[in-house]
Amino acid sequence: MDRYKSADEVREEHIQVLGPVLGIFYHALQRDVTWIHAKWLEFRKLYARSEKRIDLLNEAAAFFFRVVQDVLWEDVLLHIARLTDPPKSAGRPNLTINRLAELIPDPIVAEDVHNLVNTAIQKCSFAREWRNRHLAHRDLDLAMETRQATALPGVSRQSVIDALSAISAVLNRVESHYFDSEVAFGHFLVHDDADALVHHLVVAVRYGERKRERFRQGKPLPEDLEPEPEA
Repeated sequence: MDRYKSADEVREEHIQVLGPVLGIFYHALQRDVTWIHAKWLEFRKLYARSEKRIDLLNEAAAFFFRVVQDVLWEDVLLHIARLTDPPKSAGRPNLTINRLAELIPDPIVAEDVHNLVNTAIQKCSFAREWRNRHLAHRDLDLAMETRQATALPGVSRQSVIDALSAISAVLNRVESHYFDSEVAFGHFLVHDDADALVHHLVVAVRYGERKRERFRQGKPLPEDLEPEPEA
């Protein structure tokens, strides 16, 4: 079994195998793609697991979890758009999959990556339009709901899954050629995640229900009469 590698060790391996230019760029890109998958996984844990979980979030703090839902969703769309930006914007270089192929010395791998990038850009086009017309900028006709407004493209969770899969395929072409492996970007083992939050919410909601029932029966416990602690 391979031991766990630290972030510094992974970076050093990328530089050693890919060289200082491609290695440093690829490491930064891989970290960015890993991070968007992490955020998307947390979104799915909260809002795509089950109707029962949605009911729990609404019971615990409906408005707050609606804000979290919108913020996470929009942040993922913005992140997808950034990853498919041109190599330069306003004369400044970007961290984007569009820059990867030009840094790869092997012409066959570079061509494969170029084709995979084109596929990813097509899969991610919805995010770029949302970024340009609603998230980073506000299309006036769209905001005012005028007749001239062109509707934004529909976006589903499957659209995001397909987009992230296409982005992952770009990096995994590099992984398969230079490292003889693939990165499972969508798999994480963490303990302090959305599932942990949901567990605590379940405990809190159940406690509140039992406390109210004790008051209804006129049999409160001493701790039921204590003021709620402040965090």
